[in-house]
Amino acid sequence: MIVLGIWGYSADSPAQAHDSGAAVIRDGEVLAAVSEERLTRKKCEGSFPVLSIAEVLRISNLSTKEINAVALAGLPPFGRAGKMLKYIYKTYRDTGILMSNRILYALLTAKKIRRTLPDLLNGITVYEIDHHEAHAASAYYTCPWSEAAVITLDGIGDSAVCGTIGVGKNGSLVKLREFNGYYSPGILYSFITQYFGFKPSRHEGKITGLAAYGDSKKCFERFRTINRYDADRHEFFSDYIPCLFKAKSYDDWRIPLVDEMLEEVEKADVAAALQELTEQNVTAMVRDAVNMTGIRNVALAGGLFGNVKVNQRIRELDCVEGVYVQPAMSDTGLALGAALKVWATAALKKGGRPLPVFLRNVYLGPEYTDGEVRRAIEKYQLPYRRVEHPASFTAKMLKEKKIVGYFSGRMEYGPRALGNRSILADPTDRSINDWLNERLKRTEFMPFAPSILEEDAGRFYPDWSPTDVPGRFMTMTYDVDAQGVSLAPAVSHIDHTARPQVVRKEDNPTYHSLISEFKKLTGLPLVINTSFNIHEEPIVCSPEDAIRSFLNGSVDVLVLGHHVVESRL
Repeated sequence: MIVLGIWGYSADSPAQAHDSGAAVIRDGEVLAAVSEERLTRKKCEGSFPVLSIAEVLRISNLSTKEINAVALAGLPPFGRAGKMLKYIYKTYRDTGILMSNRILYALLTAKKIRRTLPDLLNGITVYEIDHHEAHAASAYYTCPWSEAAVITLDGIGDSAVCGTIGVGKNGSLVKLREFNGYYSPGILYSFITQYFGFKPSRHEGKITGLAAYGDSKKCFERFRTINRYDADRHEFFSDYIPCLFKAKSYDDWRIPLVDEMLEEVEKADVAAALQELTEQNVTAMVRDAVNMTGIRNVALAGGLFGNVKVNQRIRELDCVEGVYVQPAMSDTGLALGAALKVWATAALKKGGRPLPVFLRNVYLGPEYTDGEVRRAIEKYQLPYRRVEHPASFTAKMLKEKKIVGYFSGRMEYGPRALGNRSILADPTDRSINDWLNERLKRTEFMPFAPSILEEDAGRFYPDWSPTDVPGRFMTMTYDVDAQGVSLAPAVSHIDHTARPQVVRKEDNPTYHSLISEFKKLTGLPLVINTSFNIHEEPIVCSPEDAIRSFLNGSVDVLVLGHHVVESRL
């Protein structure tokens, strides 16, 4: 069965999405997946993914006549409104806070929501899949186990739900519990992100990085009253967060308690307290899920699991045996999850067992031929040369302390650049986190991430195990041993943790070869890997995107497959 998954709303809809995109699967196997932002070049693009629909069909070499079903992530308008009203009432019953503006919002969006399918999809059966059911399906049906406790958690879904607990077993995925989005720990995290002058639903990682510089003890006891997980009631609870939803906009968000704290303590201390609170609440939820399901392998999806420190704390729980974080854990993964849900439901109805098809890598986007690369370079009238061994050449440039824009193979799906659309650098200069971020117009508190050879990962990260899937996708931090901090200070945070990509030869032989060549030259089995983009732009997709970034000064050398550009003229 071939299913096209879609996430995003039309431009004239009063309800808008973020991170829209499309995906195509065949019998549970992912053929292609692309975020709309990579094609429109607008960061976190949320409009209906017309371009990515066409692109995933092109990559998969499929015509619309071959598509068996279309899966739209997000409930139908009135089903969505009904759930929102349910949780508005529940919040009022629990706290006495009536979010009257949310009632109006629920009714208006139900009346006016738009998701207009292109004419080319006319006649194909369309299914609408709940936001968190799509997240759950994206986690379970791509995980490495047939049985898993399936947990989703984000800010708030399109039907006032912020998370779910479910069980995946032998191809069946059953929801056991869902959580009121008006108590969401993700909303609290977004609030603090906004409060500090960053963009919510985009810059939460900056707060995670800043937290390592603070002392949570300075305000944690007061902070913990804002949000908590009640294991007896199996739910999050807050007297404060519903007040945020009464505000007219993010700019009007205020929590008096936070105002008071910020007058007395540094932002880093508030960030540290928020991070500790989030870790405590989420690990309590995970413990609850393990107890509820009796399963010790957990599959995770939803934007909150983009928090790499939270994921490390989950891995460290005694009750957890294995952790899988969907690599496209944010709303980026909804199109894929919706498609997987439709495929699995159809298979179960026919008496089948739609077991998970493990997602071994996320190189699911477009790739470009040598001819396409050459024509793009010539369009900009740039001098270039061809090298027979790009891996060796790139390793030599890194040894010479050059910043390299590296473009190879199929583009990655999800928020991380994993060696095909990456900026690479030598990991020995700690100051690079200051001057390269300035060059890329970024404000970051977390250091750059490393890409490390699998065969050497245990030397630097003693808690890492070859069975750890999150390490392959840069979705979890690990403690760095003293030798690792000394040898590669640029990729170790102030708390001696790192967010590595562990590179296996079978997943990306070209990138593995590059790092191996760098190891031959320097003795170091790792390189700095950061996404190939400047601040507030999406990761580059096409050769032209990479060339424009090069011309803007992001890198010293541009490697496009076998073609090298070193001069801007």
